[in-house]
Amino acid sequence: MSLLKRFGATASNSPTKTKKNGRLRLRTTLFLQPFTILLFSFGLIFLLFNGAMHYVINSQADKAIESQFHQLDRLFMGESSVQNTTRTIFSSTYVIVDQEFKVQYVSAALGDEEEAYFSEEIARYAHQKDEEKRLSDMDNIGKVTLDDTTYMVKMATYTGKLEKYYIKKNSGKRAQTYRVFVFVDVSPASYLSWWLNSSLLLLMVIIGFIASLFIYLTGKRVDSAFTSLKDSITRLGKRQKLGKKEELPYEEFNDVMMTVAKMSDMIDANQRSQQLFFQNASHELRTPLMSIQGYAEGLKEGVLKNSKEAAGIIYDESQKMTELVDDILTLSKLETIQTKINLERVVLDNLLYDVSWRLKHKADERGLVFEHDFHDDNCELVLDETLMERAFLNIISNAVRYAKHTITLSTELLEDKVVVHIANDGPEISKETQEHIFERFYKGEKGQFGIGLSMTKDIIERHGGQISLRSQADKTTFSVALPLVAD
Repeated sequence: MSLLKRFGATASNSPTKTKKNGRLRLRTTLFLQPFTILLFSFGLIFLLFNGAMHYVINSQADKAIESQFHQLDRLFMGESSVQNTTRTIFSSTYVIVDQEFKVQYVSAALGDEEEAYFSEEIARYAHQKDEEKRLSDMDNIGKVTLDDTTYMVKMATYTGKLEKYYIKKNSGKRAQTYRVFVFVDVSPASYLSWWLNSSLLLLMVIIGFIASLFIYLTGKRVDSAFTSLKDSITRLGKRQKLGKKEELPYEEFNDVMMTVAKMSDMIDANQRSQQLFFQNASHELRTPLMSIQGYAEGLKEGVLKNSKEAAGIIYDESQKMTELVDDILTLSKLETIQTKINLERVVLDNLLYDVSWRLKHKADERGLVFEHDFHDDNCELVLDETLMERAFLNIISNAVRYAKHTITLSTELLEDKVVVHIANDGPEISKETQEHIFERFYKGEKGQFGIGLSMTKDIIERHGGQISLRSQADKTTFSVALPLVAD
């Protein structure tokens, strides 16, 4: 099964696996996360707002009451009252009651029946608590609600003489104990807080509904886009052609779809190249096999008189078959990801001399001369000697095939790498061939199997190096850059 087929099968089975693994769907996550954040944000705003309102109301009410008690305390001590400089959002009222809790004075303005009524209710409330022996706990009475009106109330006890609207300190026989209740009406602020809370809650519901609707619709579009993407990948995985190009609602999905389509085209191209390679390989194997078979039968039947010449031809043809089989085996080894290259210290010049010697016989047959110009005779690199020997053998074999007179091997030492130049004086390689020369299964003019140079490129890159080509009318040079060994 091809890579794309396996990928398509995985995509088609993904919903079932997701349910089995207990994972959330993306659509569910897209809905839950923003909704949770929205709910948490509104809840936090609600708590902070109510906390701030509670603090402002209580602190302002306390300031108004304390300011009133400060004025009464000064009058109690016989000092003159001062102008109230404390700014608050509330105005305070106080009521003075005697020991029997009869109202003696109310600071409310004339005609303010509500304040007078509440003063009477405060006196009655305090009298009830006094009978329950709980009046000592009423220095800070707190909030009292009467007829849907909320007041903040505090109490203080004074012993002295009642002087119209305050108690003056007096320790004589005429001294009496009075209780003063100071209160402020916090209902407007409480109502404002309730109204704002209701508005905030309504706003939260409206925004939450609108956000949930948009999140739901977006999640539905994402789910639909994923379904379309999955179906398209599945069809490509089954090697089915897609119909009219489908535009997905999100750019990222379209990018994925284009990438998968390109991958499908690359796999198709690779499969066609593999098919062509095996056709070429079959042809290349059949030709030497037929030659070997023909000469072998000739020797067997005694038809051929010159057995030495026949043996030479059989040997040459078997060498071609060996090279092809070696290329296939090396290619298979490189394609195995788990295969590790066997690194060891190798003297580069010795390796190049060995490869040149192996090809000297073919070079002599064509009247070619090897020239060596090495920068350092003891340049050591960390390489897989077998693989790198194969790589240089492929490059130099090509040079032997195309050169007219000379093949030059030279090295150039740079700061952190060494560059091997393999040049020949053969014909210029066409621009089209240069663009594809390192592609697998690409077979140029006079090429053999179409895997030699692509395999060479893979080997060099496995060693952290690079290979490049420069071809002119009278000179073609392959340059291989390899990293130097760190001391």
